[in-house]
Amino acid sequence: MFRENKDDLPLLILSLIMGVFVITFIFSETTGDDRNRSPYTFDEAVALQLDKNTQDVTIQDGRLTEAGEEQIRHYMQTAEDYYPLQHLDLRQKVDVDAGTLNEILEGRGILEGYGETYLEAQDAHDINVLYLISHTQIETGNGASELARGIEADGTTYYNFFGIGAFDRQAVEAGSSYAAEEDWSSPERAIMGGAEFISRNYVNNGQHTLYKMRWNPHEPGTHQYATDISWAVSIAGIMASYYDDYALQTGDFKFTKYREE
Repeated sequence: MFRENKDDLPLLILSLIMGVFVITFIFSETTGDDRNRSPYTFDEAVALQLDKNTQDVTIQDGRLTEAGEEQIRHYMQTAEDYYPLQHLDLRQKVDVDAGTLNEILEGRGILEGYGETYLEAQDAHDINVLYLISHTQIETGNGASELARGIEADGTTYYNFFGIGAFDRQAVEAGSSYAAEEDWSSPERAIMGGAEFISRNYVNNGQHTLYKMRWNPHEPGTHQYATDISWAVSIAGIMASYYDDYALQTGDFKFTKYREE
């Protein structure tokens, strides 16, 4: 009896290993951290985006206007050659020094000279530093917006570089109020505080690509960072220029896959 059990032992171990592998594979495909597979088809995701009144907007002739279905479909596409950096995993750090970041920030208004602070934000909050810079460029108009230059309240000047809490039609009032609540009373505080907010609520909370931050394919029409339909591709385009100009290595890509019909 002992010999028979002993002879069967390798087969039993192999079966157990294969069982664990299969379970792990199924788990990673369905509930894994990457969340690259949406439970919805593309058409279903678009319909949810429209139905949930997310107030998607686009800029035409310098004015915000409501985006139409075809425009939303265009920016929600996931073709791998369409602004691929919107699918870059933002949790991975960029191997770059503060001097290079200061070159990138040169001429960027109030953002200029804060390369070391951006680098500290990357290290402290596990979030891609080129994304942080590109995002603040978009939100502040290259460091020149009123909200970025600082809004004074009760004798203190507050800064908001990431547009957090700055709703489209009351951006300055709402954004400065949020900055005051968070005590972002210096550019350094605005950079570190904004990075912490985005890391905690988005990048290190399941929405770790620009595409996921903007469209949230796992739960379309909810918890989306921006209302501008071109937000993700605009930031991805800026990031791409920096990766190319400075020959920097990109990290992993996490392309969203919608459920097939």
